[in-house]
Amino acid sequence: MNKQVLEIIEKIKGSLLGIGLEDETLLDAIEENENIKTCYLLSNLSLTGKRFSITKHGKSKKINIKKIKKQFKKKSLDNIICNFDIIKQFYRSFIPNSIYLCNKTIYIYGKKQDLEKIKPKYQRYTNKIVIEESENDSVMKINVQNTKSHFFKDASYKIVDFASDSIELITDILIN
Repeated sequence: MNKQVLEIIEKIKGSLLGIGLEDETLLDAIEENENIKTCYLLSNLSLTGKRFSITKHGKSKKINIKKIKKQFKKKSLDNIICNFDIIKQFYRSFIPNSIYLCNKTIYIYGKKQDLEKIKPKYQRYTNKIVIEESENDSVMKINVQNTKSHFFKDASYKIVDFASDSIELITDILIN
């Protein structure tokens, strides 16, 4: 899987938001790519001395994934790369926020069955979704160049998702 993500990182141009990129080879590839102008990394690592430093003046700033929309402007990021295991518990709020923030491409890597679970939620916004598979893991590429997000649309999707998740929980309880 790292090979697929490394190939993606080598092709990226512009600004990048990386969530859960904790492998040293991935961070070094970001460091070596001259086409990346600005890079924001949200992870548990605290690195200093690199070209794109996570910490600022020796203090790391924590950003909540649920409230990531407050930290960046609308369509201010060109690319987002994230690990699905990190955003798994926040995916209901992350999906509309990622559409709001990104203006080119979103890459999500993880297990294929997890990516198939969130694919219909991204298809509400765009049909340009490709899942590239490898032996164990997959990478989902979402093209969001011509997408628009609206407050009422996002609110209605959150209500529908909450209702479907609660119905699924009730059926699981009744079956068991």
